[in-house]
Amino acid sequence: MYPKIIGLVGPIRAGKSSVATYLCERYSYRLASNSDLLKDIAANLGMSPTRENLRKLGDSIFSVLGNDTLARYRLSKPHHFPIVVDGIRYKEEIEIYSQEPSFKLLGVEAFEEIRHHRTNILASEGKDQKLNIMQFSQLQSVRSELQVESLLELADAKINNNFDKAHLFHEIDYLMNRWLNKYG
Repeated sequence: MYPKIIGLVGPIRAGKSSVATYLCERYSYRLASNSDLLKDIAANLGMSPTRENLRKLGDSIFSVLGNDTLARYRLSKPHHFPIVVDGIRYKEEIEIYSQEPSFKLLGVEAFEEIRHHRTNILASEGKDQKLNIMQFSQLQSVRSELQVESLLELADAKINNNFDKAHLFHEIDYLMNRWLNKYG
């Protein structure tokens, strides 16, 4: 049996969404995206879902209601396992998800230059904004990114996403096979 909940942690544009998409397509996980949840809230409030607006909205919610707010909300709803949580940013979220004994935290890492390049590719597709390397580096100092490095240290496993998607998918398959054999 695979873990009922896999949480993904990693810096901006490390490839968390690519991992989540693959887990959904290949292993029938259901996506539980923190940014999608914030986008829904923003839309209901009439806010444009820009990175800056979502950051401010998340900061406001977490500073008032606690860093585990989205995790508590998500698990309070009827849910169908397994789920993959795309974008864990706080230790308190891990504490909530860890109440499920099979929970696994998966770190996704990539070199900063590669992540910066991915951001600008997405900007050219209209999915992100173009940033120079200095602006991109500064994104790591916003509230939602401050704990990422320490959370990576808590990961049950880490995937290096500095190569192509075939390599990434091979890494995921290897890891899932390992976890299947552990829980199967």
